[in-house]
Amino acid sequence: MKKMLFLSLILLISTCIFSQTVKKGSLLGLHKGTVTLSPNVTMAQFKDYYFNVYGAEFTKLFKVKMLEVAGIRGVDAKKNDNEMAVLYIFEPKARDNFFDAEGKLNKLGTDLFAKLKTYSDEANKLGKISSSYTDWEIQ
Repeated sequence: MKKMLFLSLILLISTCIFSQTVKKGSLLGLHKGTVTLSPNVTMAQFKDYYFNVYGAEFTKLFKVKMLEVAGIRGVDAKKNDNEMAVLYIFEPKARDNFFDAEGKLNKLGTDLFAKLKTYSDEANKLGKISSSYTDWEIQ
């Protein structure tokens, strides 16, 4: 009985420690696009740089979570290997620090993107992304 109680307690604690929540008012930005790779560059190489180098710097500057996602069903399901999607998760009202209501960069956002220029330039050497996005707010 003590073992069962102890295991239940450990399970409860680990669930609390590792669970993630998205707060009401958080913004989820879903960006979906197609990558045109440069010659001799694979999609794996592009994604490795994009998520592990560019993404690391982007998330640090913009204080946002950035996740690679893939549509598996529905109208936005992934149709070919050169498609990719990114989910940005901003804390409530945090996006407003960097972008205006129409999605254009404000002064701070412009300054931060200027700091990303060397990372963006390197990503552009590997491939170009054409994408669209929709921002969703948690109600």
